[in-house]
Amino acid sequence: MQLNGGGLSATLGMLAGALLGAQPVAAQADGAAANAYDQTASEPGTMVADSALLIYQEDDDRVRAVEASSTITWNAASGAVVSGRLTYDALTGATPNGGVRSRYPQNFYPPSKPSIGSGLGTNPDTQTGASGRYTVAPGQLPVDKGFKDHREAYDLGVTLPLEDGFKLGLGGAASFETDYASWSARASVAKDLWGKNTTLSMGFNFEHDTVRPFTGIPRAQSFMGDQIVARSRVKRVASLVAGVTQILSPTWLVQLNYSYGVSRGYHTDPYKVFTLVDSATGDPFYTIYEERPGVRRRSSIYGATKFALGSAVTDASVRWYDDSWGITAMTYALSQHLPLGKAAYLEPGLRFYRQTAARFFAPYLGIDVPAPRYVSADSRLSRFRAWTFSFKAGAQLTSRLEVYGVAERYVQQGLRFDRSAPGVLARTDLFAGTRSTSLITGVRYTWH
Repeated sequence: MQLNGGGLSATLGMLAGALLGAQPVAAQADGAAANAYDQTASEPGTMVADSALLIYQEDDDRVRAVEASSTITWNAASGAVVSGRLTYDALTGATPNGGVRSRYPQNFYPPSKPSIGSGLGTNPDTQTGASGRYTVAPGQLPVDKGFKDHREAYDLGVTLPLEDGFKLGLGGAASFETDYASWSARASVAKDLWGKNTTLSMGFNFEHDTVRPFTGIPRAQSFMGDQIVARSRVKRVASLVAGVTQILSPTWLVQLNYSYGVSRGYHTDPYKVFTLVDSATGDPFYTIYEERPGVRRRSSIYGATKFALGSAVTDASVRWYDDSWGITAMTYALSQHLPLGKAAYLEPGLRFYRQTAARFFAPYLGIDVPAPRYVSADSRLSRFRAWTFSFKAGAQLTSRLEVYGVAERYVQQGLRFDRSAPGVLARTDLFAGTRSTSLITGVRYTWH
């Protein structure tokens, strides 16, 4: 099942990156530390091994994931930093297919495959129910309960100090799912100015993705069950980010980033369908495959600040996002690092996100409505808002060994009922968004 490009892999990656992020900036300008976590997280001459286990579960027995990751970071005395990360996750559960609820049973089945002589292959899917046949009971959200997949991801990066305060960063990553592969390479340069109180940075990333759905590639907006047109499709993504970090005092810093990216190629989810309904009764009439534009341009502005009061650190950020599909989003995040004695901490956090809908998003269309150029009922492209509540805790058991844990609750809210909808749809829940719980436990060991 394709998970990247805004799907569950992105969600898991965000959880791993945000919840297992770096320790707070040093709160002490000099003298003995009041709490073990006042030290910097990248002390030269150290090697750090970090292993964590993530359990992710969506409500209503939908998608669940178990992810294990290990990271090793070497901070050389010269200032060079080398890091490597290995991630493996297994996913099962039920995933919405884009269809609407109906008062009648609904049957879903994959696109048909031509003969072997066509070169497109005939092997049926044996890995995920997403390409099989299944029936959805009346009144139930159309989901494929046979969904299962796994993912392996690798990342390697190096940061090299250069002359005159410059730093060069290079890295690459690869991710493999049963039907999806992604390769990426990145490069960045940073310049320290004015006694390292100001840092200017610029980075570039290129990504090459290939999707090979078990169902094959269906013809966009063709009827469910029509023949596939290809076995695989490609998408390429190029992005640029520029930023500045300013230390205002020994206990206060601010950051501002701007990013711009362009992706070209296959953005359509081959497993998602779209419902055409009877304009009088609201009952499903036809089921077709979705279609999304072949180009997506994204831009965002990110601002953040960290402020330390003694050993307590406040971290706040805001992010504005806009893309060529018509989605505009705002993200607000706030967390508070609270020392607990001399070797432990608590860190509650809150995040709020809201976005507008893509121009081509619709939960359904009437059969008498002219067919649009693009169409999708994927709830991730709808208008919604989401709250994330998190709580993190950690303890330094020895000078080298730390344990930590995180609990997170994600609640997504969108338009559930449209009283102007035709027939029974006026009383039908149209929102396929999700609510989820995540638990993380990890251990970090440092060699000096």
